[in-house]
Amino acid sequence: MDSAETANKITEVFTPGEKVLVAMSGGVDSSVAAWAAKRAGCDVTGVTLWLYDTPPDTEPFWKDAEKMAGHLEINWYLADYRQYFNEDIISPYIATYKKGETPNPCCVCNRTGKTKYLFNEMQRAKATRIVTGHYACLGYYNDRKVIIRSAAQDKDQSYYLCLMDPFHIQLMLYPLSCAESKEDVRNVAAELNLPTAQKRDSYEACFLMGQDYREFLHTKIGEGKQGQFIFNGKELGRHKGTFHYTVGQRRGLDISHEEPLYVKQIDPENGAITLSEKGDLLMRGVRLRGCIFDQDEPTVRRCYAQLRHKMKAALCILEIQQQGNAVLLFDEPQFAPAPGQITALYEGLRLMGGGVVDSVF
Repeated sequence: MDSAETANKITEVFTPGEKVLVAMSGGVDSSVAAWAAKRAGCDVTGVTLWLYDTPPDTEPFWKDAEKMAGHLEINWYLADYRQYFNEDIISPYIATYKKGETPNPCCVCNRTGKTKYLFNEMQRAKATRIVTGHYACLGYYNDRKVIIRSAAQDKDQSYYLCLMDPFHIQLMLYPLSCAESKEDVRNVAAELNLPTAQKRDSYEACFLMGQDYREFLHTKIGEGKQGQFIFNGKELGRHKGTFHYTVGQRRGLDISHEEPLYVKQIDPENGAITLSEKGDLLMRGVRLRGCIFDQDEPTVRRCYAQLRHKMKAALCILEIQQQGNAVLLFDEPQFAPAPGQITALYEGLRLMGGGVVDSVF
């Protein structure tokens, strides 16, 4: 698709005259989304959520969003949610590591953080839709709006949306859903001379600001419990602290062994980190907690489960249980599913929902 065709398609999701709230991070994706809303004839207000403080010697991250709004000549404001974000996202993130689990704060944030905050601001702005720069599609299933995998397979972000409340999904617009690649979006931004056209992508949790998560945890709570590496019941030496390791990790163990060793289990109480060879980390199933489903799904059904963002979805049998719990049994054993990780569930391209890995078997 050339830039003009992509630009035209991006605007097709909007209804002219509708009042929309655009979440503006200051990156290229949200900038193009805001431009598309204005071009489509919407009444546009941009908002940037102030979620954390930047170092005092750097320009606040929201300055790019403010400049972009001025460039587009749209209303824009900054909404301070730092206290809420710390309580809703950062504190649980730290607590999850304390339990020896592996968190995914971006998935949690799209449910209990940013989306709820944007809903608050949508009401305040008297808008009827929330617009973001996510690479995900919206379709219909049983007469309700649902999330579908993006056409831009290299940037599909539906995994990160798997815990969203179905109520909020009905209010969302994802104009970048038609883009075939991130490069298409950058080309549109370049053709429009948008100031953010060449701004580099952000990775990992936003509040880490490019910092390694271990450095972040060190500044908050230290290194974690000290203890021993354990393999086949024998001690192989002391480790740096439990926060330095995650289930499935191979590199950075500094352990000499004839076969590569991987982290299999972390005990946050006594500091023991159990190691195993790769075959011992192939698991047949997982138990999920905190599950969210978009529709009333059958209690037992086949579907695809994606245990991490960068992995191929695996065929499995899903059993939905009471109180937000579920069990997955994979057709083929999966490598190193870890407690705390988020699992997204799909029927073909349709996102059914997701849950948090509670235990593995």
